[in-house]
Amino acid sequence: MDFLKGFFLISNSTLKEKIFHESVVLVIEHNEEGAFGLVVNQPEEDEYLQFMPEIVKRGGRYRVFRGGPVRQEILFILYNSHKHRDLGEEIIPGVFLGTSIELIEILASENLPYQIYHGYAGWAPGQLESELEAKTWMVMQAQRNMIFHSNPEIVWREALVYNGGLFSYFARNIKDPYLN
Repeated sequence: MDFLKGFFLISNSTLKEKIFHESVVLVIEHNEEGAFGLVVNQPEEDEYLQFMPEIVKRGGRYRVFRGGPVRQEILFILYNSHKHRDLGEEIIPGVFLGTSIELIEILASENLPYQIYHGYAGWAPGQLESELEAKTWMVMQAQRNMIFHSNPEIVWREALVYNGGLFSYFARNIKDPYLN
């Protein structure tokens, strides 16, 4: 099994756990010790934003997402400013991951767009591989435009359409593309 850093995991619609139902996960790290990623298509409810630190609210070009069910007190930042590439790790070309308050301050003060994720999705060693064998997830190369999509709620279906074939047909024409 090749490691999947920089790929999307697209959930099978049979996943009923709310955080993973119709989700698209950007794999940040995947190795023999397990995997971790961020759910990129579940923006947080407006009520949650009041709990964000004041520094996050400066600048106004940010969005907050539920990154996953694990350690929801941890914040991650995805941004696409090459100007500040040294403050994060490039996950795919043009998409950087950071975790520092300094990075948020810089992005906010320069009014650059960024997305904040609280929590993450994590897998123990071998767990993700087992889920892939069970067809819980479909894998595709991550796309920057889907990570920073203006309407993240439709990213799951767009990822299916992007994969083409039967997935595209069912995503466009059937409520649950995995039924066939």
